[in-house]
Amino acid sequence: MMIRKKRKNEVPALDTTSTADISFMLLIFFLVTTSMDIDKGLLRQLPPADNTEQEAEADIEKDNLMAFRIDADSRLYCNDQPTDTKNLRFSIQQFIKSKGKQHLITIDAHPAARYDTYFHLQDEIVAAYNTLRNKLATQRYGQPYANLSEEDKENIRKQLPQRIAEQYNTEEKGGAPE
Repeated sequence: MMIRKKRKNEVPALDTTSTADISFMLLIFFLVTTSMDIDKGLLRQLPPADNTEQEAEADIEKDNLMAFRIDADSRLYCNDQPTDTKNLRFSIQQFIKSKGKQHLITIDAHPAARYDTYFHLQDEIVAAYNTLRNKLATQRYGQPYANLSEEDKENIRKQLPQRIAEQYNTEEKGGAPE
């Protein structure tokens, strides 16, 4: 009788030379197929980082000025009169239409004012401009402002420029979130 020797069953080795290639191809695939979102927001000039004053002299008649002010208690005033936010967009549109290119909208927000009041005002101003630009684009070109070519959009922007000036009180610190 023959005695057989028991052989140890060896586990076959896994060939890992191609895993680096596969992972590199997967990485390239995901980089190529994912889309990067572009940030959207309000186009506004931020105050300078240093405390240097930047003043541009301009002669503006008081009749061509719509001055918004937000006090420390987050109350909104338009030309020093308390303003209700219900008809704000309509009153801004009427002002822009009546003054044409000569209009100027100023915003003066107290540093202790709530951010939501400031952003609500900004939204209403931008919405008023968008509504007027859409109406003008539809009258001139028969389609909304968003569907126009860049050249036509530029013509509309020249007719209805956004003239907004913001005042920054750099002496005081802070701002109240929500």
